[in-house]
Amino acid sequence: MWLGGKGRFERRDGKGDDWEEETRFAPRYKRGFVFSDADTGKSRAAGCTEFELPVPRPPIKEFENAEAMKTIADHPELFKITTPIKVDVLGKYLEMHPNQPFVQSVITALQEGFWPWADTHHDEDFPATWDNGRMSPRSEMEQKFICRYRDDEIAAGRFSTPFGPDLLPGMYSTPVHAVPKPHSNDFRMVSNMSAGDYAPNRMIRHADIAGSRLDSLHTLFTAILRFRRRSPDNAQKTLVVFKSDVSKAYRLCPMHPLWQLKQVVTTGYLTNEQKAAGETEILIRTVDCNNNFGGRGSGRVWYSVNGLVTWIAINVENIEDLGCYVDDDFGFDDWKDVDFYEPYDEFYPSKQTKLLKLWDCLGVPHSKPKQLFGLQLVIIGFNVDPNAMTATMPTDSKAELVLALRHFAASNRRNLQEYQQIAGWSNWSLNVFPLLKPGLCNVYAKMQGKTNPFAGIALNNVVKEDLTWLADHIQESDGICCFDSMDWDPVVDATITVLCDACLDGMGFWIPKIACGFVCPTPNLPEGEEVIFFFEALCVCAAIHWVANTLSPELRKRVTVFTDNTNTVDIFNSLRASPNYNPILKSAVDVMISHSIDLRVLHIPGSENDVADALSRSQFGRALDLVPRLIILPFKPPRDVLGASKC
Repeated sequence: MWLGGKGRFERRDGKGDDWEEETRFAPRYKRGFVFSDADTGKSRAAGCTEFELPVPRPPIKEFENAEAMKTIADHPELFKITTPIKVDVLGKYLEMHPNQPFVQSVITALQEGFWPWADTHHDEDFPATWDNGRMSPRSEMEQKFICRYRDDEIAAGRFSTPFGPDLLPGMYSTPVHAVPKPHSNDFRMVSNMSAGDYAPNRMIRHADIAGSRLDSLHTLFTAILRFRRRSPDNAQKTLVVFKSDVSKAYRLCPMHPLWQLKQVVTTGYLTNEQKAAGETEILIRTVDCNNNFGGRGSGRVWYSVNGLVTWIAINVENIEDLGCYVDDDFGFDDWKDVDFYEPYDEFYPSKQTKLLKLWDCLGVPHSKPKQLFGLQLVIIGFNVDPNAMTATMPTDSKAELVLALRHFAASNRRNLQEYQQIAGWSNWSLNVFPLLKPGLCNVYAKMQGKTNPFAGIALNNVVKEDLTWLADHIQESDGICCFDSMDWDPVVDATITVLCDACLDGMGFWIPKIACGFVCPTPNLPEGEEVIFFFEALCVCAAIHWVANTLSPELRKRVTVFTDNTNTVDIFNSLRASPNYNPILKSAVDVMISHSIDLRVLHIPGSENDVADALSRSQFGRALDLVPRLIILPFKPPRDVLGASKC
């Protein structure tokens, strides 16, 4: 039955429409940290399901792989479709979902197995069968955990019965290892689907599974703000936050038998000490039939199911203000509003109780120790206080990240996988440190275009400097991010406005509020620079420094800068630039943090930027004609930018 539906996945550039909350004035890097009346607080994880393309079925050529098809036909006992999710019940709940093609594709995948957006290349360079499972356990403890995990998965029906010792035609075996769980003595089993020349993850393009469908702290805090503003009574209520965890989340999704072939787990390898003692190695093969930790498409597979479950919770069960991050659903409730959940003999917030009852109805497993609530609670790794409207990076997490950044920066060479790990960890910290995005610029530049996870990549000085800059700022911060800032209109609400311009010979900016202008000749740049763009961005950076060093805290609170260069607007709006321009962003961020400046950089047509244009060209008479009382003074660009750019 589960070999039907063939020929559905072919690579293409098109994607489903995205689901985006409306935003007003906040720059891109601050979206999620400021709020406006337009913010809905709705779950992105649930909302995206209304626009997703159907999940894929295996492409036609997979069914033309004679060796694979024969192995499945000859050994049906090795390939199972196992899930505790009540698929028929799930389908009934989703009858009114507006995106039925996506819904039906997920229902089919739960019945026949998921295909993880892979192109297996069997007609090109990938072999039909590949054994890369060897990985010696680092200790006897790890070895015992792997074997115990294997036996538990066999008992649960997610691993096949053992076979071997040889692989069957069409099979792939990749290494497995145990990873320590944070703040625990326990392990987590990870399949290294990226190891080796023919790693299964190499069959899945990042572009095919890219795009976050997860909710963030912004979802939670936006919903709290809207709740508070709904009535005076709500504004006074004491709130609790809750978090409910799905047990074995990824493992709830069966994989298609044609992909199960690529998930053979080989156990029985000896430790180095056991080999030295002359023990005999007996290998055991099992097929992993379900979605695993380590697959490039695994997160997207799980989201396809859990996004729909969250959609049901919000739109059918009317559980308001719910968010979803991987295997955790989270929300808030009035601390007085509780209901009894009989299976756990415990009172929980009413919304949380309702969610657990829905999960029971759908067959989604969970356990009592991971159903949490309180006045403060760790959500997505941050300590959330819904009444103070703050998210705090735990002290130990902050110290561990700083140590990891400094350790990485002290290296001369790391592989791509290690680059990806430090980038991912640092990206998590941007949940409370959004201004520190430039610290990853050169890390991403180094990774660009590389695909081999174990290929070495040198750390040059700019990578080391960026990571050290990032570590320094994180270490010096209090780790607290306040989520009660309201968006402001950069024209109406700015406490100071600056207009900037640059040409090949000079830079100029002026402040209408005090009728004061500043000029500077352009510095020398290395050949090959996009000169005007650099000077325009440098002028904006210099203006920010002037504001920080000259104006009172009240005047520099909300700063709007206008420039007629769209590239400059883009890099300050996103805090993302090419390595040549990244020192400008870092320099600006330094003073924005140290002087508590909330910045907006906006575009102005060149025809309306006449005073700054005249100043940049040293046409002082023209500038004075436009603003008769204008005071014109010299300025010097920030030295840290010029030094970093070798100007």
